[in-house]
Amino acid sequence: MRKRFALAWVLIVLSLALMLPATTAAATYGKITNTSWACRNGGAKVIASFKLTKYSGFHATRLEMTAYGQGYYGGGWRNDYKIGTWYVNINTNGAAYMTQSFYYIDGQSGSSRINVIARIKNYGTTLATGKSHSGYCG
Repeated sequence: MRKRFALAWVLIVLSLALMLPATTAAATYGKITNTSWACRNGGAKVIASFKLTKYSGFHATRLEMTAYGQGYYGGGWRNDYKIGTWYVNINTNGAAYMTQSFYYIDGQSGSSRINVIARIKNYGTTLATGKSHSGYCG
């Protein structure tokens, strides 16, 4: 009788665990999104805005974006120029965000875009990294 009860109990616990939402099992830290982009000067200048969002539920002290101007050649996108790194210091378990706009003037023929690498940090530790890019010009 005890073995049957134990088996039934294990099945009940497993069934309840499978009913939990996927976000409970694998929490995410945030996201980086390209909020707008445009081409200027006949497609030679790319202008783009990005938003880095930190979700609540964990502690972080910094949101950071590093932007690169990229060109398309040799069958792929390549970093041609490091535009720079921008950050905002935070100190929260709650939600937070930062927005930043960039521009890149490509001196070469072909397509160009802006690529951003975003990081959510807690002091010296990187908790999450994500990438986003603008549409391309040219």
